[in-house]
Amino acid sequence: MDNEDEPVEIKAPARSRGRPRAGAEGDAPDAGVGRDALIDATIDLLKTSPPSKITPVVVARHTGVHPSLIRYYFKTRAALLVAVAERVTQRFVQEVDAAAQDAASTPESRLCARIGALIDLNASYPFFHQLIVSEIAMSDDPAAHEMIARFTNRGQAAYGQILRAGLADGSFRGMDPGLLYVAAIGMSEFFVSARRQLEIAQGVAIDEDEMRAAYKAFVCDLVLNGVMKKD
Repeated sequence: MDNEDEPVEIKAPARSRGRPRAGAEGDAPDAGVGRDALIDATIDLLKTSPPSKITPVVVARHTGVHPSLIRYYFKTRAALLVAVAERVTQRFVQEVDAAAQDAASTPESRLCARIGALIDLNASYPFFHQLIVSEIAMSDDPAAHEMIARFTNRGQAAYGQILRAGLADGSFRGMDPGLLYVAAIGMSEFFVSARRQLEIAQGVAIDEDEMRAAYKAFVCDLVLNGVMKKD
């Protein structure tokens, strides 16, 4: 006969795998933090920190969530950085489109608008180029390679379209769009560190906004003088 007084152990149902509970392992509640918020938080860190210093733990601490939430959405650090690079390039494309709409629809204005937006991108995210070169391009993640291919091909195609339009109306001479793409990136990426070098050399503070405006005009003039058809 069974002992009716014997205690019965009641086991809690196993928790299915999924989004981590808020406040997992004693951390602050995630307060509904989702994938987009984690990407934006990482982008915010990228403004002041090199990508080598950005880890899931750092992002979790910055956002106030447990690192397991980042693993849930991105699985790996590489996947998180790819998502960040994708988001920043989307913003860049939007800025280029907006600048192109504000400018006259000539090849010259479109070229200057694109270069100006690229300089703004690197000024806003000074570690973005480092992210692309040292993290995304060097990653073994197939998604990273696919992102690099799309980013590079889209950029070269954009310069190719502008150059062909200039050739068609007789304003531009023939030029390799891939090399123009590389030159534009190089001149844009060095802007942030160059300002600090000039400040040290001249012994005076330099207004970043004023220098950026002057630099965009200078690079635009420099590139146009290189691509314009000679009489």
